This record gives sequence, C-alpha cells and structure tokens, in this order.
Amino acid sequence: MTTIQRSADDPIETVAELLDVIERRPSLAVEADLTVTVDDTTVSVTGYDDVVAADVDSFGPVVALWRRYGDRTMDGAAALASVGLTAELRVRGVPVARLGSEADPSPLARHLGLGPVELVPEGPLLAAITRRRG
Repeated sequence: MTTIQRSADDPIETVAELLDVIERRPSLAVEADLTVTVDDTTVSVTGYDDVVAADVDSFGPVVALWRRYGDRTMDGAAALASVGLTAELRVRGVPVARLGSEADPSPLARHLGLGPVELVPEGPLLAAITRRRG
C-alpha cells in the first residue's frame, strides 16, 4: 500500500487518506474486570489485550440486547476493528458471538441478516449444558 504524505493538520480528502490514517492508528489494549447491571441483567465484563468479553447467565439478555442494538452492529464492528479490538459475547462463559477486529463473519450470520457478526456454531449448545462455577 502506498503511504500518502500529509501533515497531521491537513484535512482528510479521500478514502485512501482515511484508510492510511486508520492503518497507522495504534491498536488499543484493554484490561478490565468488572460487573455491571443493565436492565436488571448482570453482565461480567473482562478485557485482556485486544478482546473484551461480555458474559451473561442466559440467552434472554442476548436476545434483548440484539433486539435493542442489532441495527448498530455495522457501526460497532467498524469502530472495534478500527482500533484493533474484538468484542466477544459469552453465555455462561462460552463464546457465542464475536464482533470487531478478529471476527470472521459467518455464512449463517449473513443469511440471518446479522451483519458483521461471527457466530460460534457450537456455542449455544455448550452454553445450554454448561453450569456456571462459582
């Protein structure tokens, strides 16, 4: 890829310049270990390096989350990818979906109209039979 020489104060005028700026942007590293409550649902959030994982105890909150914010997956995926982050949704500690930098959108997700989401095919079954330790 050809690097375009420009000053930091120069406005971005082309898509090529925008891509060049994004490519040179440093990736983020996240460290997090917290529990939050959203709409009466407890969500455990952990972050390590370039992955932020949100973990819930059942599929109900996942469905509610999708209904509420599903139309924003393209924006979320682009924002995460632009800074080198991946968000992983887990149910009972088992990954069921990924979004962002390391997500590989699955054919099933495309077929279902879920946008740039990677579904983990075995995730729902494993989550359904997994008991949370603690």
